[in-house]
Amino acid sequence: MGALEEIKARVNLVDLIGRYVVLKPAGKNYKARCPFHPDDTPSLMVSPEKGLWHCFGCGAGGDAIGFLMRIERLSFAEALAKLAQELGVEVRGGEGRSRLLQVNQEALRYFQRGLLGPEGEKARAYLLSRGLGERLWERWGLGYAPPAWDGLLRALSRFGVQTLLELGLAVAGERGPYDRFRDRVMFAIRDEGGRVVAFAGRAFEGEPKYLNTPNTPLFTKGTVLYGLDLAKEAIRRRGQAVVVEGYTDVISLHAAGIEEAVASMGTSLTPDQARLLSRYAEEVVIAYDRDAAGEASALRGMLILRQAGLRVRVASLPPGEDPDSFVRQAGGEAMRAVLGQAQPFQKFFLAALASRHDLSRTEGKEAALREAQALWPEITSPALRLELLTGLASLLSLPPEEVQEALRGVRRPVPAPEREPAEPLLTPEDLVVRFLLEGKLPDPVVSELLAEEERFCPAYREVVRRWAEARAAGERPAPADLLTGVSPEAAARTARALLTELRVPDEARVLEEALARFLYLPRLTRRMEEVRAALREAEARADGEAVRRLSLEFQHLCRQRLELLRKR
Repeated sequence: MGALEEIKARVNLVDLIGRYVVLKPAGKNYKARCPFHPDDTPSLMVSPEKGLWHCFGCGAGGDAIGFLMRIERLSFAEALAKLAQELGVEVRGGEGRSRLLQVNQEALRYFQRGLLGPEGEKARAYLLSRGLGERLWERWGLGYAPPAWDGLLRALSRFGVQTLLELGLAVAGERGPYDRFRDRVMFAIRDEGGRVVAFAGRAFEGEPKYLNTPNTPLFTKGTVLYGLDLAKEAIRRRGQAVVVEGYTDVISLHAAGIEEAVASMGTSLTPDQARLLSRYAEEVVIAYDRDAAGEASALRGMLILRQAGLRVRVASLPPGEDPDSFVRQAGGEAMRAVLGQAQPFQKFFLAALASRHDLSRTEGKEAALREAQALWPEITSPALRLELLTGLASLLSLPPEEVQEALRGVRRPVPAPEREPAEPLLTPEDLVVRFLLEGKLPDPVVSELLAEEERFCPAYREVVRRWAEARAAGERPAPADLLTGVSPEAAARTARALLTELRVPDEARVLEEALARFLYLPRLTRRMEEVRAALREAEARADGEAVRRLSLEFQHLCRQRLELLRKR
């Protein structure tokens, strides 16, 4: 058991939270007034059984480490060190760390040999198809994990199975240990000093698409930036870093001469990553794809960068493009032009609100205000608050005083304190995630969900991907283990889904309806739209056979949809 796992196993969540608030028993759980917002009624729920906490008032939530980070304004590493000291858990260092780094370096050599060997042919073809030529393979630590179940275990047997398990290179299965990474293109993840601390493996097919090293003594998610070891000098020279999402985004930008690029590796930027960047840069340009840049979790990451003392601008890529695809198609000069036109964070945020909501309607204005309200507590700069407040008032055609009240969450007087807070309702997506993490979904349904991973909102996608990675590795993590190091939004929403009490007579019926509304009905609706469009085209070209076939399929889809609706 690594230091992180030992800390999470030994920390008493009730004792920890009880240092800051008065907890009162509520069945198997505990309740308290939330310390993160003015709370007239006990809105904070603590579950010692699940190792989670959630406030049903302000929406905050997560695990023990997340609570300590939030209440004492600590980074993940600082909170972990504080708990380790209190619990007497030794965090590995010195010679032990050097040996683990040596093992990871040997694992990289194994993956590199796999890429160049006979079994690596399809991996080589994949990298070349993505524009990643041979000259980049050594520089970026690219490789291939062969399909054998114990190839790495045998190649690195001299280091001992326990060490490979500790580094996440092997998994303890029911029939013995086996390689975590099999038949995957491998990316070495290095710290700012160029030492290999973790790996990510991309599948050719199936889920999860990316399988990452779990938290280990060398690596904690959210504390490393991919490519920083190769980008830091260029960042120093320009005084600017370009932050993208993925591994191939970084490699392609560097190959095109944009060598100040680093990646947050598919998650929201964290305070630790922001502090890392602030050592080298004065300004950060976010270059996520258009959809990702507008997500609330990404916007919070931008605020975290500002709080680290960095200027933040946001580049807008053409629709449907990510940095990798755009720079390979249009070239480095075109990408430089896009980066040069990046907007300051506050202007981008206001423009994003205007593009996502119909601000000519009351409902659109209310939705925009709710989105701004969710980010408002994270904005600590008075100057930025004033600029956003003024911009929002102008955008929504509302008096600044009303906008300010809305952002502060000013409402009419709440009900008498003795009344319990209203039971929050869970959406079909909340329910599906809850049943998934609780292990209550059949394998065929799980496969369907993972195949349509993009249907999940960004917060849940982060957690579901971790769950899928653990499942692929043969692990069964507790929900609290999945929330370590995820974005605050992901931790809060997952904790809410798991801690909301379900008062239903027939759980199986609830599950069936949630799957119908979240997965099956939207899927049917999408297919019906596709068939309807194809039918119009067939009628336009007078293709009688196609019209007959598509009409029959459309009727069949309508019957399926009706059957699903009748079950609700």
